[in-house]
Amino acid sequence: MTKRLRGTWHAWHFQFALSLVVKLSCGYFCIACRRPLTRRYA
Repeated sequence: MTKRLRGTWHAWHFQFALSLVVKLSCGYFCIACRRPLTRRYA
């Protein structure tokens, strides 16, 4: 594996992981918004 290919793979992997984290946080945020805030902290 060349250095350039390895760098490209790492960049792709980082972008994939970042998008996954964003999707998970957005999903959690939407679920939290649907529930009343008082019920969450009670």
